[in-house]
Amino acid sequence: MLKLISLVLWVAAATTFVSAYTIVVPRDQDQEFPGGPGLWPEPDRYNTYPDVNWNRTYEAFEPQQIHLSLADDSKYARIEFATLSPAEQSSFKYWPKKHDKSVEIVQPETWEFEDGGEAHRTISLYRAKTRKLRAATVYQYQVGAFDNDKSKWSWSSVYEFHTGSKRKEFSFIAIGDIGLNNAVTLPQLIELSKTHKYDFLTLSGDQAYDMKDFDGTKGDQYMNLMQEVWARVPYLGVPGNHEGAYNYTHYKNRFKNVPFEDSGFDNPLMYSVNYKSLHLVSFSTEVYFDGTDDMIQTAINWLDADLTEANKHRKQRPWIILITHHPVYCSAPNTEDCTTKAALLRDGKVNNVTGEHWGGLEPILLKHKVDLYLTGHVHNYERTLPVAKGKVAGNGVLHNPASYVEVIIGNAGPPEPTVLFNMTGPFHDWSAVRYDSYGYSTVNVSPSKLDFTHHQVHQDGSLGTIADTFSLTKN
Repeated sequence: MLKLISLVLWVAAATTFVSAYTIVVPRDQDQEFPGGPGLWPEPDRYNTYPDVNWNRTYEAFEPQQIHLSLADDSKYARIEFATLSPAEQSSFKYWPKKHDKSVEIVQPETWEFEDGGEAHRTISLYRAKTRKLRAATVYQYQVGAFDNDKSKWSWSSVYEFHTGSKRKEFSFIAIGDIGLNNAVTLPQLIELSKTHKYDFLTLSGDQAYDMKDFDGTKGDQYMNLMQEVWARVPYLGVPGNHEGAYNYTHYKNRFKNVPFEDSGFDNPLMYSVNYKSLHLVSFSTEVYFDGTDDMIQTAINWLDADLTEANKHRKQRPWIILITHHPVYCSAPNTEDCTTKAALLRDGKVNNVTGEHWGGLEPILLKHKVDLYLTGHVHNYERTLPVAKGKVAGNGVLHNPASYVEVIIGNAGPPEPTVLFNMTGPFHDWSAVRYDSYGYSTVNVSPSKLDFTHHQVHQDGSLGTIADTFSLTKN
């Protein structure tokens, strides 16, 4: 049976959209796509981009899977990497690029991570934190492990990252849903990571498809695929349903460098960070689908407390963005993600005794005046107007908006094609822009303005036009 896969460019006009053109491609509905869940990845035009080394053999003590994260205002950075065998010694050394004799050396924390599959395969993981960093500085670094067999050190390539400037304005990259195959945006992301224009990258869940596959080998491959991005631009992401295996142990261990300990949460599934005029919250919606009632309440209590504290500093940090995986509003057809699951997240569960809803996300978002709900899961792009309780809020005005705007960015490059919208509608009034091909977003933040741009990426990996752009402003 054939289904139609289309590339549609939408041009926003006020609260409506215009279809610019459509390319229709026949696909087999039952086709399995390389790199999908339970399937080995294959080389393609994206994962064979220069310097991407996911599909090679690493030596036992050769550092791999290198990725950065950061603390508030990039005062500190955290590095994490892996080796196939446990090294008796490991090292993280870094220095300002313009002062390469000022080398700092940090001894990483190390632990063994055992995959939950039948083979109980293990890898060694390492985590280290810098000392306090200088603002507006490019740093270079290497990680190393002592090769016990050859009695010598094995060092990574030299990578570099930057700390935030002294200006109030900054930019970051936002993506969601990307795997080992069909990672259409990867070449663009690699080139962006080299520019020092973006202070971090957010990822709204679903990676690798799935990290657990083949006793965790696929997780290793994926982390090496993304190394050329995350070794340069710090990762601030959130788990999705494809990271859920074995109680999220792959995510909890492979991303142990995110600032969850600074945020008062006991694992990397949730955390927050303050960055200039922004308070960024990483919240896992997966607890609603595979957690107990107590776990949901714990998550909501943490989120409420985090946002209560953030609102005490709203003059200093006027913007609040919540990144997560599942949307609370969406328009993709024929999926419970946009009906029952979205309603569960938005309104919460129902108390069997009182019949009242509890634990919903939207009351928290409205209570704390969250500005942007940045999500994925649905494999396309959709942006709402300011929305609350299923209706457009404040006539959709984006200056001092009456409620939050939701943006779905689940189109960075999952293994299968993107999800098509119904070409004829009807659509809810709150749905402002819909685009069902591939892309990534960039966000520029200043104390009074948040500029959001979604960039089209063609199927061949080349950069296309701007699929959507909008600005939120505040007095």
